[in-house]
Amino acid sequence: MPLLSSLTTTEICLHATALLALMLALLWLRRWPLLFALSIWPGTLAHELLHFLAGWLTGAKPVSLSVIPRRKPEGGWILGSVAFTRLRWWNSVPVGLAPLALVPAGGVLLIQSMTLPLLSLQGAGIKLVAVQCLIAGWPSPRDWSHALLGLLFTGILALTAFILVIKTGTLWQ
Repeated sequence: MPLLSSLTTTEICLHATALLALMLALLWLRRWPLLFALSIWPGTLAHELLHFLAGWLTGAKPVSLSVIPRRKPEGGWILGSVAFTRLRWWNSVPVGLAPLALVPAGGVLLIQSMTLPLLSLQGAGIKLVAVQCLIAGWPSPRDWSHALLGLLFTGILALTAFILVIKTGTLWQ
């Protein structure tokens, strides 16, 4: 990594510690749901936009997008949501796991922030955006359920096709 080659191990650890401290500070705000929702709003927006984009690209037909936090009737909060009219087994995996694209973006931003002085305002700002990406990049339990159902169905389909190929011997004729 040419960007980090000039940094010592200590400097890298200090930057990583600063990132971790920012992440813990944001997660600590969960005690106050509205304050947490406001502080994580840019990440929520990116998370939901990735669902929307993946749904649009895979034909899941997104019909609504909300990034306004709201309380669930049974308790807890929904920070954002996207509704689809054609979410199927074959497109549920990319739609459900789309926010994972934010995780490498957070890593790139962390590396970029390490090229700046540890205590600089610009470095802290980039680290804060990196934390937003890392927190918002993790799919919600509902996202995982959509993706896992799609993966399960795909696995069953692939196993069935494999068994049929073995039974009929079509690969060896």
